[in-house]
Amino acid sequence: MGTNTELTDEQFYNRVDDISWIKNFLESTSKGSPPTIMVTGIRGVGKTVLLKKIKKEMENDYLICYVDLSITSGYQKGKLTEVGLMHEFYDCWMEECEKKGITTIFKKILKMSKKSLGLREIVEVGGWPLPIPETEDDYKKLSKFVFDLPQRIYEWDQERIKGSILIIDEFQAIKDLGKNLEAFLWFFRGVIQSQRNVAYIFSGSVPSTDSIVKEMASNDGVFGGRILTFDIPPFTKEVVREYLEEKVPSLIFEENGFERFYHCTKGVPFYVNTFARILPKEVPLDNDKVKIEFKNSLTFLAVHFMNQWSRLTFQEQCVITKVIDKPMKRLDIAKSMDKKPGALSVSLRKLQDRGLLKSENGEYKITEPIFKAWLKKEYDEKGVFPFRSI
Repeated sequence: MGTNTELTDEQFYNRVDDISWIKNFLESTSKGSPPTIMVTGIRGVGKTVLLKKIKKEMENDYLICYVDLSITSGYQKGKLTEVGLMHEFYDCWMEECEKKGITTIFKKILKMSKKSLGLREIVEVGGWPLPIPETEDDYKKLSKFVFDLPQRIYEWDQERIKGSILIIDEFQAIKDLGKNLEAFLWFFRGVIQSQRNVAYIFSGSVPSTDSIVKEMASNDGVFGGRILTFDIPPFTKEVVREYLEEKVPSLIFEENGFERFYHCTKGVPFYVNTFARILPKEVPLDNDKVKIEFKNSLTFLAVHFMNQWSRLTFQEQCVITKVIDKPMKRLDIAKSMDKKPGALSVSLRKLQDRGLLKSENGEYKITEPIFKAWLKKEYDEKGVFPFRSI
């Protein structure tokens, strides 16, 4: 019943087939045929929990580096750069080596960095060498050095590890690279193609139709259709029912009450867990009771979207409110806002990048039902959308 990203074996529920599928592909890394995998799905569906469980189950045999781009310093400050990414990857590999007791490679890394990089300064931080780039030429050398590192570590310590695996969570954050994104992805592709014992997993809270997914994983994308794409779906109605009966037997649903519960949560584990914790126990829950409790719980369920909403521009907020009742085409949205369609291009793109809007058949609609429900509740109670807050 937790909402943590780190779960024990007892807490972890279902996803057995998903884990087995991904692990089977990753095992080919030890045979010189490493896969590149993309894991997508809506926020809260359990991607991070699943990947961390896979990491836990495989890290005895593999050196596995997990990096969440959304919590990196560069991304949080709005200054994500290629060099910043290299530092994140490098630090992660060093930390994992230290955890695994592979500290003998630090001297090899120091020697290799001095010899192959020719960097002006290399210092020791936390017991391991840290290259400090100073020029544009240094940055290019550093990128190649860091990307080559997991393959080198495997070659240095084949007796202890079967290969290296890099998990990049919330990978859609790399869109912050802007005009440098395409060049970075092409460089990344070249590195991946040259490695025989390093697997990569990209995971993000984005739908499979997102622009970054298409740019990377489509047949016309940077990786030329070579990425294995796996979309994690929400739990089915049957799985949610079994889960609640096992974990929270004190929840007493009437049949129409459970139907309403599933309709409200859509089978997304985060919403299922959060809403189930809030619902009253040991009392019959029918459709009307669940509906009332859901409306009262929206502040807890939509906290992530409330934070996103507060960071939107006024124009972006207005666009959201225009499509809250039904999908609309760009031309119609523009007319309702007394603007030209072209003036909405940037706002629409940013809202799609943030996963708040999606376009289907030329019409824009709100992606997340919880987000929509919270906004409607705010309007119903206050007569105005929460454009500003104090």
